[in-house]
Amino acid sequence: MKQERTAPLEVELKFRVDDPAIFAALSRPMTLGDFLLKPVGDGEHQHNVYYDTPDFRLRAQRYGLRVRTVGHSRIASLKGETSAQEGLHQRAEWEMPVDSDDPQRWSPGEVRDRAFALAGGALLQPVLTIETLRRTVRVWRGSRCVADMALDEGVIYAGGREHLFHELEIELLPEGTRDDLRELGALLRQQFALYPDNLSKLARGLALLDEATPDVDETIQQVKGSAAMTVATERALVRPLALTILDRAVPTTEPVHRRLLGLAAACYDAAWSSGVEGRERAARDMILSVRIDDLDADQQALAAALAGMTRPKMRPQRDPAFIRLSASDRNVALRLGAILRLAVALADHGISNVTVAHANGSVALTLATENDNILEAVAARSDLWREHIGPITFARLEHDTPLPLPIEPLDPAYATLILTDGLQGSEPIAEGARRILRRTFERLLARLDAIEKDEDPEDVHDARVATRRLRASLQVVEGVFDADLLRKLRRGLRQVARSLGVVRDYNVFLESVYAFRDRLPEERRTIMTPLIDAIRAARAPARERMLADLTSKRFERFLSQFAVFLTTPGAGVVDQSETGAPTRVRDFAGSAIWRRYEQWRAFDSVLDGATDEVRHMARIAGKRLRYTLEFFADALGPNVNQALEPLMDLQETLGKLQDAVVACDHIRALGLSNDAGAQEYLAALDAEHDQLLASFPRLWAKVDSVTYRRRLFEMIIRL
Repeated sequence: MKQERTAPLEVELKFRVDDPAIFAALSRPMTLGDFLLKPVGDGEHQHNVYYDTPDFRLRAQRYGLRVRTVGHSRIASLKGETSAQEGLHQRAEWEMPVDSDDPQRWSPGEVRDRAFALAGGALLQPVLTIETLRRTVRVWRGSRCVADMALDEGVIYAGGREHLFHELEIELLPEGTRDDLRELGALLRQQFALYPDNLSKLARGLALLDEATPDVDETIQQVKGSAAMTVATERALVRPLALTILDRAVPTTEPVHRRLLGLAAACYDAAWSSGVEGRERAARDMILSVRIDDLDADQQALAAALAGMTRPKMRPQRDPAFIRLSASDRNVALRLGAILRLAVALADHGISNVTVAHANGSVALTLATENDNILEAVAARSDLWREHIGPITFARLEHDTPLPLPIEPLDPAYATLILTDGLQGSEPIAEGARRILRRTFERLLARLDAIEKDEDPEDVHDARVATRRLRASLQVVEGVFDADLLRKLRRGLRQVARSLGVVRDYNVFLESVYAFRDRLPEERRTIMTPLIDAIRAARAPARERMLADLTSKRFERFLSQFAVFLTTPGAGVVDQSETGAPTRVRDFAGSAIWRRYEQWRAFDSVLDGATDEVRHMARIAGKRLRYTLEFFADALGPNVNQALEPLMDLQETLGKLQDAVVACDHIRALGLSNDAGAQEYLAALDAEHDQLLASFPRLWAKVDSVTYRRRLFEMIIRL
């Protein structure tokens, strides 16, 4: 791409702002002396990454290299040594557009060439990140446009630490003079509490790096490489127990299967030691966090499936890692899973010594415990063993001390795996997204058995919601994964959602009619019987069609294909070097959230007096925003609920309006428009419809407000 956009000298005033209310005042047009201040636009989110060599060669030479991303635009800037006095900063600066976050991929140009020369051949890598919400105010003096005033608020991330800032920068434009800059600064300080700041954002970030020390809590939050081994060895009972039982009870196991069991057990130990919630799922996610080069995809998935078998109530057939396996691999997984399940039960009860013997065709385990209750508890967790390996008995150690568990080195692949609790802003978007998709897919699988029992209408609802979340999430990650693959998966989800949706609509309709009937005087309730009977009669074949769809070979193949995608690290990922798309969660989430919000907010101009169809379209757009926020909820933090709650209140109202529309359509389709009970029910719906419409403007205003938009911005810049 074309290079060179140079600005040899940058001159600006910089002030620290301790009172954020000053930003609100400066965001409005005003006159100061003979300066006219005019806000420009609504503000922009800037994602800034600073680069240096591992030994900080640019810093040593007083240079800073930054890539600023705004939307799809990237600008690389190389800044020279800063001269700063009383907040007035002067420094050499070179800029050029780039098409990648990786300096090693840039085309030749002054910024790249100077930076490479300063690096002396060393790799340029990210050292800190700054997320900024910038509002710009243009400053005029007569007919001259003399300066741009930037109101910056954001967060600096460096060395595992973060620093919030509010600052005002006034950058001199070509038509301005230094006298203009000084006079404007003086007038601003007379009117507002501003403090000259001689430190740049980069200098603050480097100071954070200098202060940074290893943080134990953070190591637990994201355990990587050798750090994972350190955490796991404190309570690493499961792995030695599992391998000891395997070697002594099932000695004919293939070496690769022993390796898979050891890897799964080590990840379970790491999850247990870290204290993450849901250690079975965390262990599985750790196994699938990166591609293990010397295992094939099915072997890695088999290891992941073992972790799920340690749950007290296990259902392997509803685990995405298990359902992708062939019949023979499933048999192996069940046998290895039985061993891991037993090892976890022993470790849960503090059993660190065990002897294994064979007697009368049964495996006999002797445990170093004096508590018979522990024997019973461990025996209860040997259910999978009895089903897939054979008989097993348990006894207490009476006299001799058993040999200590053998210790052997960890699998080298273990050092590459990552244990993460929730979605992290700094992790790669592809595998982070795959993990969140996998968890939503599990919710769908969990509801399928319950749907067949037909005990609770909410099971159909929950399954339908899971399909919607999956479809919306696949749209969120467009550009990260192969487009044809995503379309194929969405098409399969749409087919099952259609079957679920018909039954769900009848369930909602029936529930609403029951509620209306129960509000009638008892002697009048029979008036609703024809409508209730008609709904039940229509629901029955719809439910049969749904069950036929959910038990079909086609749906089974779709689940398996989806599971393969969800449990194969790297599968379907678009080569980021070709598209230039962001690779980390924090790079990707902000634009995804804001795009969904603007798509939904665009309905504002057509909702006044809108048809039911338009309101339904607005509801769908709102759901997509909600699902996007929930997709990134872990990375956004607890404040995401402040954005979700008013949105969900509005969605509930829109949902009730749509349910009434569907009910009217059903009554017409059932041929009951003239039925007395149906007419009375429709009259009640009309009255509720008017009440809901009356409350709609107030609910819409909450999510169409400046306060709501600011809340979204603040969450994004803290990613």
